[in-house]
Amino acid sequence: MDAPWLTEQLTALRINLLAGLRLMTGRPISRDDFVYSLDQGIWLIAFAFVFETILAYLTTEQPARFSTYGLNYLGAIYLLDLLLILLVGRLAGAGLPDAGRLLLASLAMTPPYILAVYLIEQSMGHAGDNPATAWGLWVLPVIWHLYFLTRLLITILGIRVGKSLALALLNIAIGFSSLWFLPQNDLWYSDAPAYEESPYAELSKLSIEDLFYDQQWLLNDALAGLEENRPGITDLYLLAVGGYGLENVFLNEVDYVQQLFDRRFDTHNRSLILVNNPGTVTNYPMANRHNLADALYGIAERMDIEEDMLFLFMTSHGSRNHRFSVDFGPVPLDDLSPEQIRQALDDAGIRWRVIVVSSCYSGGFIEPLKDPYTLIITAAAADRQSFGCGAESTFTDFGTAYFKHALDKQPDFIQAFDLAASWVEEKEQRERRQSSMPQRYVGEAIHEKLRVSFQTAGSGLNSSIDDSLARECGPLSEIIRCPP
Repeated sequence: MDAPWLTEQLTALRINLLAGLRLMTGRPISRDDFVYSLDQGIWLIAFAFVFETILAYLTTEQPARFSTYGLNYLGAIYLLDLLLILLVGRLAGAGLPDAGRLLLASLAMTPPYILAVYLIEQSMGHAGDNPATAWGLWVLPVIWHLYFLTRLLITILGIRVGKSLALALLNIAIGFSSLWFLPQNDLWYSDAPAYEESPYAELSKLSIEDLFYDQQWLLNDALAGLEENRPGITDLYLLAVGGYGLENVFLNEVDYVQQLFDRRFDTHNRSLILVNNPGTVTNYPMANRHNLADALYGIAERMDIEEDMLFLFMTSHGSRNHRFSVDFGPVPLDDLSPEQIRQALDDAGIRWRVIVVSSCYSGGFIEPLKDPYTLIITAAAADRQSFGCGAESTFTDFGTAYFKHALDKQPDFIQAFDLAASWVEEKEQRERRQSSMPQRYVGEAIHEKLRVSFQTAGSGLNSSIDDSLARECGPLSEIIRCPP
């Protein structure tokens, strides 16, 4: 790269940034104070992007992970902002040279505007529940935004105040409407607590050798507590798996689901937990491929595999290549593929399967796991993230929707999914996130099996409906249609 050219470009960049700052803050400025060139347009866009990326990283709880969805969102916002500037310039009657000047001057104002937005967001986080403070933190920046856009049009294009104000209002109105049609995603997100506050610190105190040696007796003890099937009754068995051991949210979910199913679906002494968490190493077997296979085999031995059903609930992080995260810090464990899960189920001989996978990109599990005897529910599509995990979370969004909001009130597994998916979609729209798009696959045979099981007297599923729900919703035949 030519050194004089680089020096010239950096000098022009400094001039443009200072001119943009003066324009935004009401200091004297003219259109001739900017350095106009295509190179400077590229430099200003690159500077704004790098500046925002660094600022977003610094304001995210560490350790922070980069989100490609956030990159897509940022690109869409930048493109929309540039198109809006060109639109108002054209409406003001600007030709190509003036439109280019307007675009460059607006880019020069972008970094200080980004800084102001992030400072506002940080202030809102400390505003508490005071609505007046929250409203003020948004109204004042909008007024300021209106001011410097109006000043931009007057300074660069030389048009009247009234017309500049009207065009600035149009720009702001369309820009704010993007909050509803462009799903918001952050560039960085926090997915784990800081080391000194995380379960890593507890794991460092554990003996990994003892941990592995303890697995066999922990699993044998858990399986020994499972009751045999009851002839003539469709019993439901539950296996809940929490894969990621460095966040309590997954332990919270498997614990809650076991309690819910023991209470509502008659799985007491027919439910088992595999979970990775430093606080439960003496209570539950670890979640890993070998324990999963052995647990499924042990459950199958106690089932009537021609009649009884398994509800397999798996909650953890997920990856784009469709792997279920099995992570216990310094304990070496391998992630699970859907093919490995399918193989373990097939080897155990379990026929009737309800499988719920709550993780990012979990829709990729459907194709390898589906068959006529299986209902599969996933928290997200194959190419989408799900939300609600993290160091500060107590329950994932999909877990809340399906198990707390839907299944706790609507016992039919399929209809509960419809309620949960609707709840998740509404929440993501409110939070301006990209839709996770929960998925389901219903095998023909399992669909009929569930319908009959929920309606047949003597079924374990049927008998699980408690009297209070029956009194609230009406006869048993209406319960599976009872709204939440």
